Amino acid sequence: MGKMNFSRLEHPNFEDSGQTRQVGFELEFTGLEMTAVADILAKTLLGKVVPMTQAECKVETSDLGTFKVELDWQLGKVIARQRQEEREPDEEDPLMTWLTTAAAEIVPVEVVCPPIAADKLQVLHPVVDALREAGAVGTSASPIYAFGVHINPELPDTKPVTIAKYLKAFCLSQEWLVDQHSVDLSRRITPYIDLFPTTYVRQVLSYDGRVTLNELIDDYIEHNPTRNRALDMTPLFRYLDEARLIRGIEDERINARPTFHYRLPNCHIGQAGWHLNRPWNLWCVVERLAFDSRLLAEMSAAWKSRDDQLIPLDGYTWHSKLDSLQDDQSSA
Repeated sequence: MGKMNFSRLEHPNFEDSGQTRQVGFELEFTGLEMTAVADILAKTLLGKVVPMTQAECKVETSDLGTFKVELDWQLGKVIARQRQEEREPDEEDPLMTWLTTAAAEIVPVEVVCPPIAADKLQVLHPVVDALREAGAVGTSASPIYAFGVHINPELPDTKPVTIAKYLKAFCLSQEWLVDQHSVDLSRRITPYIDLFPTTYVRQVLSYDGRVTLNELIDDYIEHNPTRNRALDMTPLFRYLDEARLIRGIEDERINARPTFHYRLPNCHIGQAGWHLNRPWNLWCVVERLAFDSRLLAEMSAAWKSRDDQLIPLDGYTWHSKLDSLQDDQSSA
């Protein structure tokens, strides 16, 4: 497999429609002002910048959809929206100009990509290259830059048994993924990408083909009453049963959508040769495991054997199986 390639999804099509699954990416970085980022996207993708506030704008394209460019700063976005209501659309706000300039060192710019067909993701390569060449820098540029890449893969279907397979695969892979991504210390010490606790992993690995959506959501809320997880399930669960989800986790930042919200990877946009296929291809190891029933059962048994030890002496012995999946994927 070429160095720039995105791994193929094992189950790329929706069960009945035959449509190609879509994937959304979110990139956090600094080094460029928001307006410069929007201009670069518009030039690279032949799009049009649509101003919103001094903390948010859009880039509309004819073939891919609408990209959002914003300061990843919730308070700043709220203030900007409120103040924009009091001004003309093209009138600059000196206070917001000062605030956004002052925040630039610690508040990242975020590019939120629209859902893109999984077999068309290479269209994002020129975007990353153009941002890097203009001066964008990511996680490793400073010890305080806890910037990441979020991946939002659409599910092949939303049956409870399918969701359970993915949860099992991720639970068995989460420590391996931290190692493979070389997750930056500045990000690991924040609560935003916490791994699933052992009690929840134990519950997930007990699921069988009779698991219900209510069980999945209730168990998740009991063990993870937050959106701060490396694999954040709240957008999917809000999409599937909003009332049930918000009874346990009420957070206006949770957007309902039929996707996972994978938040673990660093953003190394400033490093030569880095592209989004790197974090994506690691996610695809989880995809492959989720639909390998034999291997999933074998690795689950290995996890349970280690969990049964009063003082676990063995390492994560099943991680070698993930290495093999990654090798097979790279040579495909």
